[in-house]
Amino acid sequence: MNGLLAVYRKEMLTYFRSPIAYFVVAVYLIGAGYFFAYNVFLTGTATMTETFRNMSILLVTLLPMLSMRLFSAEYNGKTMELLMTLPLRSWEVVVAKFLGACTILALMTLGTMIDLVPLYLYGEPQTSTILAGYLGFYLLGMACLAVGQLFSALTQNQIVAALLTICVLLGFWFIGHLQGFQNTEGLRGLFGYLSFALHFADFVRGLIRSEGVVFYLVIVAIALTLNASYLQWKR
Repeated sequence: MNGLLAVYRKEMLTYFRSPIAYFVVAVYLIGAGYFFAYNVFLTGTATMTETFRNMSILLVTLLPMLSMRLFSAEYNGKTMELLMTLPLRSWEVVVAKFLGACTILALMTLGTMIDLVPLYLYGEPQTSTILAGYLGFYLLGMACLAVGQLFSALTQNQIVAALLTICVLLGFWFIGHLQGFQNTEGLRGLFGYLSFALHFADFVRGLIRSEGVVFYLVIVAIALTLNASYLQWKR
């Protein structure tokens, strides 16, 4: 456990010293603020529904820039060998890095909550729906980070890791659109279940379904398990 905390602290220090982390967080908060202002003040819709949908697309496209360095930077900095020789299990390294990325995700999420101030001042939003939206938002972010971390471990090039992650995440996001091209009920159900967008849509509507929660957590578990297994194989 001490080793896991040590790697976690190292990750947090790296984030706060990295210009990429500040860039990603700043671009995300500016983008989320713009979408909120447009949806609420220009269209007159005093809800977070459309804002959550815009924020989710922004999240899917920006988080790969945050996760691409998790292991690729260790390869490029020639510190991966040192990390692998430490008395740490592979899963401890993987979990510590993932928790560091999730902490930055939490800060990004908290930063968007400033938008709720005018919403509650001038409107009557449903708190339960907003909480459900934020829960789905964070679960979606966790899944994106876990997938991105896996690809970061598979390649030494950060740009390649980011591009692969974006392609896979967008594939998961838009796969639900393939339902309309299927004639069999089984395939329609499969494509619908694998869709990040359809599960997230339930949360945005205020529906916290166990199916959606389990889906995102299973994606996280599979990605982190493959990540740890790959590191163990490399040892």
